[in-house]
Amino acid sequence: MAQAIIATITDGARTNFANMLAMGRAFTITDFVTGEGGHDIGDPAVALTPDPTVTTLPLQSFGPKAVTSKTLISPFCVEYLCDLDLLEAVGPLSNIGLIATYTFSPIAGDLLVGTTWLFSVGNFPQSIKTDSETRSIAVQVGF
Repeated sequence: MAQAIIATITDGARTNFANMLAMGRAFTITDFVTGEGGHDIGDPAVALTPDPTVTTLPLQSFGPKAVTSKTLISPFCVEYLCDLDLLEAVGPLSNIGLIATYTFSPIAGDLLVGTTWLFSVGNFPQSIKTDSETRSIAVQVGF
């Protein structure tokens, strides 16, 4: 069973949404990264509120890796399944970030096509992933 996380859309993602609407560009969520920067240092059982101003995942320790699947769970919420295999992201985990990639632009030769950026951040209480376990994280993003 997947661990469910609700992620916060970054300020950069909101800017890129506006850019998409104004310029006709398109992007998709393609990858995820994990780290150990989402918990309270004084109490690892407490998740911090995600900071929407970040442009990179705090204390990133693994990734990027392709998102396994995407599911529209309501008209306003998408769930991205992020699977960690054996030997991946071994050690402390307490945050996850979704990475977006520009996939289309009506502007010929647009240099943004193919570029990536941090779309959302989700924090959770610290846990330790061992090299002999797999883990699935279901990241939900509401719009």
